[in-house]
Amino acid sequence: MVAGQLPFFSRLIRSGEFLLDDAFWGAPTSTPYFEAGLLYGLRHSNLPAYSWFDRELGRELRMNVPADALEVERRLRGNGRGSLLDGGGHGYFTLFRAGAQNAFSMSTLGSLRLMAEGFSYEMMGLSSGHTQSVWSFLRSLGVDAWQSAREMLRWARARKDWRHERAFLISRIFFQRLGWSFAHTKALVDMARGVPVIYLVYGNYDETAHRRGPRSCLARSELHRVDAYLAELYAMARSVERPYDVVILSDHGHVDSVPLAERQGTRLESALLSGPDAPLPDDVVSGLCEGRPRPERDLRPRKPFTPVVVECGNFAHVYLSGEREALEARELLARHPDVLARAVRNPDVGLVAMRRGRSAAVVVQGGVYGPEDLARAPLSSEFSRRALMDFLRGLPAMKTAGDLVLFGQVLHRGGTVGFAWELGSHGGLTRTEANSLVCWPAEAPVDLSGLGHCVDLHERLAEAYLEPVRRLRWAP
Repeated sequence: MVAGQLPFFSRLIRSGEFLLDDAFWGAPTSTPYFEAGLLYGLRHSNLPAYSWFDRELGRELRMNVPADALEVERRLRGNGRGSLLDGGGHGYFTLFRAGAQNAFSMSTLGSLRLMAEGFSYEMMGLSSGHTQSVWSFLRSLGVDAWQSAREMLRWARARKDWRHERAFLISRIFFQRLGWSFAHTKALVDMARGVPVIYLVYGNYDETAHRRGPRSCLARSELHRVDAYLAELYAMARSVERPYDVVILSDHGHVDSVPLAERQGTRLESALLSGPDAPLPDDVVSGLCEGRPRPERDLRPRKPFTPVVVECGNFAHVYLSGEREALEARELLARHPDVLARAVRNPDVGLVAMRRGRSAAVVVQGGVYGPEDLARAPLSSEFSRRALMDFLRGLPAMKTAGDLVLFGQVLHRGGTVGFAWELGSHGGLTRTEANSLVCWPAEAPVDLSGLGHCVDLHERLAEAYLEPVRRLRWAP
């Protein structure tokens, strides 16, 4: 806003028509956790990241795999909770369909039947909602594709790294240009037809920030593009017979990320599982035991299991056992003290969290702290104590989280070490990632100030807007 790259959004705030406030959605600061809280009202959704090792299925789940998103959707629905989109609502580029009348979510793509049923429905009214001619759109798409290809070549040559560039180019053309343009146009059509609730996700900034950094010129240009989209949505929302209240929000922040492999020349898995042996500091051992006897080394034979390290941006989940229940601190000391020691002593690992008794604890600079004594922990000012406390309190109930959860060390303001190979990360516990924004009309029948969890947002929106509505019936 200060840099002038969100001119429309800035005018909404400065005019007094819209109110803007900070918001805290809880931890982890990732889209699956946020959407489960916003759409379903689940405070403990058991979604630890965008990808994780699922102990029940014995394999990794990834939310960009439609079949995996569908599996998670079934679990969320199994909790018997209603959704904000039930009763005729529409969702675009969401992970979960969440009862939406249309079929434009990641979980829908996991079912051929749902895709086939939704295809003709998604095409209805599209031609009447376009905002430019076919020729103009194709010309714009061609220019974007050409510029994106040039950017890809320039970037890959400069960094001597091609590993993600093909996927980035495909994402930029087919999702960021075609996909979001389609979703935006469909949302305009939805408003003209009176769809009761519309949830539209603009992920183009997120996609670009991961590969180029959140402060890059390319990422900022995507914010400017979204701003133009918002202006069109707002104009339509005010012009239809039954005006809409438009709520604008971020689901997490983004920080600069320097990959661990670039700093140390090795992936996190190698650093943890095959690095040099070193003893655990006595203060760490006593802090994890918390007055309990120090355990003896446990070398009993068990069912073979290859440890799994899931790199989730600037944090990672480490699974050391194939058992259904996660290992507790004393079990880690007894069975995997070498891995624990390497994690604690690695200079690029800022926080090491694990379950301790019935609660959880985090190792910070050689000290062990529980949720109740974080006030005295020597945390970098970049980390959010509120987010760390929320994460530790929720960790025991998050069965899918790793035996160890590691967070990258802070490097500078708005920047951390990343475990995945990306230049922009989220999901961690810095203030930038945890502090979100929410913006709503000043005259709306809802107050969205002071939100302390995404479930609070769900409850306030449901109370203000959800009422029995007639399910929409579309005329041919």
